[in-house]
Amino acid sequence: MISTTIKNYYIRLILLTLIFSNVTSFSLGQINDNASNTTEVIFEADMIEIRKIEGIIIAEENVLFEQGQYRLSADKVIYNQMTDMGNAYGNVVVTTGDGVTIKSDELQLNENFRHIIASPLLTELSDGSRFTALSGERKEGIKAVYANGKFSPCICDYEAGETPIWDLRSSKINHDFKTNTIRHENVRMHILGLPFIFMPWIAHPDPSVSRRSGLLIPEFKFSEDLGTVVNSPIFIVLDETSDLEFSPNMTANRGNLLETKYRKLWDNTSLKASVFTGYVSTFDENREAVSAANIEMDSTIQNNWKLDLDFKRSSQDTFLRRYDFNEQTALKSQFSGTKTTNQSHYKVEFSEVQNLTDTSAELNSPITLPSITFEKTGKGLIDGRTLKTKMHANHVLHDLGHDISRWIIQQTSINSNENNFGIFDNEIGYLGSIYYVSKRNDGFTNTGEVARANIHASAGWRRYYNYIINDKSLIIEPKIKLTFIGGDDKNNDIPNRDSADFRIDSANMFLTNRFQGYDYVLPGARADIGLSAFTNSELFGSLHGFAGVSRRHTGKVPSGLTTGQDTDLSDYVATLSAEKNELYKFSWSGRINSTSSNLDESRTKLSAKLLNAQLTIAHTQLTENYFTSADGDLEEATVLISQRLNGGINLSASQNWDLSNSIVSRDKSSFIISWSDGFQDCLTVSLRYDRDPERDRDIKITETYQILLNFKYLGGVPYDSN
Repeated sequence: MISTTIKNYYIRLILLTLIFSNVTSFSLGQINDNASNTTEVIFEADMIEIRKIEGIIIAEENVLFEQGQYRLSADKVIYNQMTDMGNAYGNVVVTTGDGVTIKSDELQLNENFRHIIASPLLTELSDGSRFTALSGERKEGIKAVYANGKFSPCICDYEAGETPIWDLRSSKINHDFKTNTIRHENVRMHILGLPFIFMPWIAHPDPSVSRRSGLLIPEFKFSEDLGTVVNSPIFIVLDETSDLEFSPNMTANRGNLLETKYRKLWDNTSLKASVFTGYVSTFDENREAVSAANIEMDSTIQNNWKLDLDFKRSSQDTFLRRYDFNEQTALKSQFSGTKTTNQSHYKVEFSEVQNLTDTSAELNSPITLPSITFEKTGKGLIDGRTLKTKMHANHVLHDLGHDISRWIIQQTSINSNENNFGIFDNEIGYLGSIYYVSKRNDGFTNTGEVARANIHASAGWRRYYNYIINDKSLIIEPKIKLTFIGGDDKNNDIPNRDSADFRIDSANMFLTNRFQGYDYVLPGARADIGLSAFTNSELFGSLHGFAGVSRRHTGKVPSGLTTGQDTDLSDYVATLSAEKNELYKFSWSGRINSTSSNLDESRTKLSAKLLNAQLTIAHTQLTENYFTSADGDLEEATVLISQRLNGGINLSASQNWDLSNSIVSRDKSSFIISWSDGFQDCLTVSLRYDRDPERDRDIKITETYQILLNFKYLGGVPYDSN
């Protein structure tokens, strides 16, 4: 036997080849990936023995071998050139280019690192998922087989003795690299080390798969009305751009429902469709066949036209709310096409509303056939002026007992100049309207054709004043606007369908026609005055405030502008906001009656961050003067709090109170506690409680309890931020 021993050996490919040429005649394994590419080899060890006749090389102590994307370290490696096989012993670690780590006490390699046989075997995937087995075999790009193995995606310190929250223990595990599927045979699921369930087999995708057909995690909840509710979804991938999901909802007391979801994506079109079918208890019958559909589609066609379809329909008016599919009391279906350019906007819309609160009449199920809007901005007839043109037409049926058609054209010429005295704005224009009222239900009997013509003109001034106080900038902006609207007052002849809920605020105070839509036009002259201020404080952060009032000089008192009908002064409108980084955010808006100084409206909201907790408090108060047929003031308060604790525990709670008529009544309640990444990033547990005191013809006051367990890779749909 001829052998050569080299100590403190470190060589790369070229040096290794030269030494082998001088010392021995054989080469070390495969060094070419293909005919055109040569892979560099790094081979080092404290001591290497080369046996020329047997074709064997023995490397000992701190052995390191790297070839391409593979890396091996061990206490000892024996390589046989004749069989092209290597054996590694003691603290063997193999890593691959795709992030897989293989550990073993004894390991056999051939086929240029692509075939591995080990006993015992530990494999860690790139995401931290872990296989352990008494023995195993891995063939790169084909499959891995583990005998008497364990699998767990839980991230924990195994070397320190930490155990995973859950694992699957099987007599045999097959990891198919071609289909990216892991299959377990004769499997027991252990949770916290205790056996939980036995299955003859179970299969799931490996971490490289984002979508895979199969069973999703079941959901369980208990409701006082419905009893125990089980939802066991089935997810089916049809192709790369479409999928299907079946969600059977089985209730203990009220029957069963099936929700079917379909999603499809094209180059310029996306579709989401949900169909609900079932045989459940309703207001009308103990068991009734029900169905509903919710279809959404958007598409971009030629000339940048965007088409949107939103179809919603239900065969019965309360089952969607009762079985927690949709909380809305009205379903609006619409089809619209819009196009927007730098200077123009087009919109065509068809819509229908299904009222889900009263099926005995169609008083509040408006149908729009169609609504057409055109807007264009361009140069005016005079240099320096901008001309805005709006044209609108629609036909509405069954709108609270009204059937109306209208045609509108509006043109406004606008000019703005800035000089040393401030910014001066002015505009002048007209509004032409033709209505055909075929039916109405507002106390008036006159129907037929109504024509209306109005002109409008306004002039405004505003200026910024900047003061430096304690090195902080205080910006004050006074604003004045004079507005005149002339022409016909046809408010008794034209039903007000688009601005009936008007209330003056800081957003609409300085609009020429401050009422939404086109129906309500109030001729007369008025002056709007306001003052806003902005500053920055080290203690409070950024501060902004506004106060304003509107004074009528001619014309009638508008409904909703003030509670009293004997004053020319509107409510005082005020807003205040403060914000400092992510520490807190505060906003308040209100209206004070100019005659009685009573607070007619108040909206307050405070959001604050305290350590890891986020707190939000909201309060709303509105007097009964602004509600038709109201029997008292409206007042309500809401508190929401969320807290993130150590270990991935999240708490979230919300509570609503009805404070109307000086009576405190607890309204909706919700509480959620969940554990996610704290559970070794492999288990999400969610407990939820909801209480809804609202009653309906078919809905009782209910308390609902829900528990959700989501085991990583076992029937979960991953979240995709894209």
